[in-house]
Amino acid sequence: MIKLGLRARFLLSGAVLVLTTVASGSWSALAFARLSQVVGDTLRDTEETTAATATVANALEREDDALLLWLSGSARAERDLAAERASVAAAFARLDALLTTPSEHGAAGELRRDIDAYHAAGDTMIAVGLQPDALDGYHRGVNPQLRRAVADAGRIRDQHFRSTQEAAAWARDEARRATGLVAGISLAALLLSVIVSFRLARRIVWPLRELTASVDAVGHGDFERRVSPASDDELGRLAEGFNRMAEHLAEFRRANIGEVLRAKEILEATLAALPDAVVVIDPDGTVSSMNPPASRIIGASTSPARRRTDDLPLPAGAIDALREALDGHRREDAAMRLDRAIRVSLDGRDRALLPRVVPVPGFAAGRHGAVLVLYDVTELVRLDEMRVELIAVASHELRTPLTTMRMTLLMLQEDARGLSLRQQDLLTTALLGVDQLAATIDEFLDLTRIEAGQLRLAWDRIDVAALVAQAVRPVRPSCEEAGVVLSVTIDDGVPTTLWGDAARLQVVVSNVLTNAVKYTPPGGLVTVRVVSQQGAGGAAPRLHIAVTDTGPGVPAEYRERIFEKFFRVEHHQGGAEGVRGSGIGLYLSRQIVEAHGGSISCTPGADGRGTTIDVALPVEHPEAVA
Repeated sequence: MIKLGLRARFLLSGAVLVLTTVASGSWSALAFARLSQVVGDTLRDTEETTAATATVANALEREDDALLLWLSGSARAERDLAAERASVAAAFARLDALLTTPSEHGAAGELRRDIDAYHAAGDTMIAVGLQPDALDGYHRGVNPQLRRAVADAGRIRDQHFRSTQEAAAWARDEARRATGLVAGISLAALLLSVIVSFRLARRIVWPLRELTASVDAVGHGDFERRVSPASDDELGRLAEGFNRMAEHLAEFRRANIGEVLRAKEILEATLAALPDAVVVIDPDGTVSSMNPPASRIIGASTSPARRRTDDLPLPAGAIDALREALDGHRREDAAMRLDRAIRVSLDGRDRALLPRVVPVPGFAAGRHGAVLVLYDVTELVRLDEMRVELIAVASHELRTPLTTMRMTLLMLQEDARGLSLRQQDLLTTALLGVDQLAATIDEFLDLTRIEAGQLRLAWDRIDVAALVAQAVRPVRPSCEEAGVVLSVTIDDGVPTTLWGDAARLQVVVSNVLTNAVKYTPPGGLVTVRVVSQQGAGGAAPRLHIAVTDTGPGVPAEYRERIFEKFFRVEHHQGGAEGVRGSGIGLYLSRQIVEAHGGSISCTPGADGRGTTIDVALPVEHPEAVA
């Protein structure tokens, strides 16, 4: 006995259904095509025969009209009579050619004899000539012959019409028989389809249902579930393969459950040994586990039954980072921001903890979990505070001798006419160095004020053009000496004034412009452009001061970090070692701009060359805008 696989069964069943459908359709198409041809031919023949009989009758009537004209004495009557007899002969010949049945040919013979009799009667009357009783003779001997001939033509038409009715009845019967046969074939095909579908369902769907139930059972941990092979085809082999897989899984589970337990114990011991606090969050936002340091920090402020993400004693930024991690997103914190550290009291001591969130892909059922690590940065925070205090103390201590030195140099400059040119140049250079040192000390003092939250702004109306001009004036000599072209453009429509602290904004523009000049090579271009743009969503207009250089540019990964304290690209990338700077200018600029309710950003310059620092400031006071 031949064993058929699933593919062969599907192909065989489909072939049977297709052949049945094709045979039924082909026979139906042929039958209805034949009926259509017969009906069409019958209708066309009937139409032509009807027209031909009418033509014969009309020709006879016109011939009779010509004969009556002869009786009236018309000179052209004999000529018209001959022409009309020719028309009658032609019409009869066309009618005789259309007739097909013997009865129709017999009727045509009678019509021919009646036409000949009519012609003979007419010829006799013409041969006698016009007599006083010619018209009476016409009605007695000629016109009856004409009526019989016309009646014969009508009988031929009626006889052919009856033949057409018989053909229509035959076509109707044939159509009924064909419709019944097609319906029978369609019913048989439907029954065959149901039988084939039922058998296929019994041989395929039911085993697949059992296999699906077994797969679900294995998915829920029932590795002892097995499937009974119902056939030797692909489904049978699939069932055997499933049984082998379930057996291997059961064996693997028995062999490796001990290793899994040991790995879990090792993981828990590792978490417990970590000095930093570690918290594991499941995809539902609930604390899954934590090590002892985390329990001491979080357990003291949160009930174990309510340990959810929103209940953790963390700043809003850390909570947002946890939510993003549970959604599968990871924040890229390139730098350690000590200002984000949270203060807690642990074992009677104040500690500073810096939260860091890492998403865990595939935590459960393809969902993301998260790991929260609280780094103990207490010592780093203390060192940072000591650094800020050292900067503040040193800046204050340096201001007094620096002021004395500057006053001494200014007094020397007032009496510099007795000095040589070289001595005057040295004096000017010394004053410039003192001014630069004073500006650096002022920046350090501003840094300490910002760190202490004591930065205060002196709000007033500021002339925009004057602000830019005062920032440009000190750097023009440096640009001319270095061969750098400095271009300043203030677009039309820019407000003439804005609200802000003139001295602080002067520091911002000067810092940005000085950096651009520092990093622009000889022959390069530094562009300062001032534009005004309407805020998004109908917000208040903002003034943009964009400074673009043609220097080496800032890599994409450092365009945000250049606004951090003491950050310099040269320390991470190398190059431009001769460029001096403290690394706090752009940090101070961002703090001052944000205090004004504005923003500062770093983007590539035109065509990707150089760097553009864009300072965006509100034209009106931030409180008035709000």
